[in-house]
Amino acid sequence: MKKHTYALAGTLLLLGSVLAGCSGSAPAADTPASSGTATGSGSAAAVVDKPVELYFYHNGNITEEQFQTMYGNYMKEKLPNVTAKFVPKDKNVSLAEMISSGTTKIDIFIDSIGQIGLKGSLLDIGLNQDLTDLVKKHNVDLNRFEPTTLEAIQVMGGLYGMPISNSALVLMYNKDIFDKFGVAYPKDGMTWDDLADMARKLTRSEGGTQYVGYTTSINHFLRLNPLSLANIDPAAKTAALETDDWKKLIQETLVKPMQVEGYNQVLNDLQKQWYKIPYLDEFSKTRNVAMFSFMYGDYSWAKDMNWDVAALPTFADKPKIGSQAYPSYMFVTSTSEHKDEAMEVIKLFISDDYQSQLSKTGGITILKDEAIKQQFGSETPLKDKNIKNAVFYNAFAPAAPKTRFDTYVEDGIRGQITPLLLGETDLNTALRTAQEGINKKIEADTQ
Repeated sequence: MKKHTYALAGTLLLLGSVLAGCSGSAPAADTPASSGTATGSGSAAAVVDKPVELYFYHNGNITEEQFQTMYGNYMKEKLPNVTAKFVPKDKNVSLAEMISSGTTKIDIFIDSIGQIGLKGSLLDIGLNQDLTDLVKKHNVDLNRFEPTTLEAIQVMGGLYGMPISNSALVLMYNKDIFDKFGVAYPKDGMTWDDLADMARKLTRSEGGTQYVGYTTSINHFLRLNPLSLANIDPAAKTAALETDDWKKLIQETLVKPMQVEGYNQVLNDLQKQWYKIPYLDEFSKTRNVAMFSFMYGDYSWAKDMNWDVAALPTFADKPKIGSQAYPSYMFVTSTSEHKDEAMEVIKLFISDDYQSQLSKTGGITILKDEAIKQQFGSETPLKDKNIKNAVFYNAFAPAAPKTRFDTYVEDGIRGQITPLLLGETDLNTALRTAQEGINKKIEADTQ
């Protein structure tokens, strides 16, 4: 049989958007399945005895062709009785409207943790179902999983989905800038104080170009913040930013590394890097930023750069605790009429076979298995990079709950960073101003 490889679930397309994840490939279609009955505990020998159509909805704006490449073709080889039906995302019709019309079926919903709690997503419209009973029925061993990949969804109120891939924040750096100014490259295990010192050395003007030492995708950083601060109190439905922990996070990881003379000359450009996809272009094309923390993922956009990665810096009092995990999940919907068959599909993507190939092709496994982790990147052209060490050096921070209002917090804080860096406001005022604006938006949204 001809060997095929398939791109992993939606991750490549989601970098820099509200969704973000990792990239990789699914196992080859002719990879031998494990023998014995399907248990969901490592075997890829899932079974569906009768023909069934299952409807899939991916919340990442992918096309049907991309879906089939990512999932459908692989399922067809492993579960020939399953016909995968792709439900396209309609920018003119919300998911809630699609469901309420009664004409749209969805059996498996695919999304990342960053999108799950947001307005109009699975939990917000009530399509979620706790999978605890299905997991027991299908003998899925939850002890195999990296705990935070399960905790990230359980803090939302139940085991609503099963993780199939993971991601995290890492520190990318432009080696040419370090070489230009004779500064040693970043190392795994740095603290935020180390990064701030390094950023100051690299923030300088030369040859008509203003170089800056560090920036980040602020929204993604806040979403995965290493102090595990919740953006919104889920019970009170308000932001509470005037705390010592929020001050520590903003001061040490955003203000201190970037409040250096020279940043004010390039803030207009840097603001493009603080939220949406242009930050990739700015970092890789303008090339005046030495270090940039963002979601681990596809690096094709940086193919012409002289770059490498290091583990995300940590707080001195929390050594080796990096960002929160950023898993992507498959969810069996509450309205599905084929829940058992849907679980058999999910078992393919949590199997050792699939996760091993995912790891080999540069995806972050959701399993604890050290042998699978050690295979990371072995079949990619990036084996000379420090990616494996950067990804696995730190432990994941505990998961913070997500809500439909999280983007209000992310945008509110991001809007205060420029006046903070320019000295136009102080941290206490900035957090109070952001909080007031966020809570007004929440109040207006819930009336």
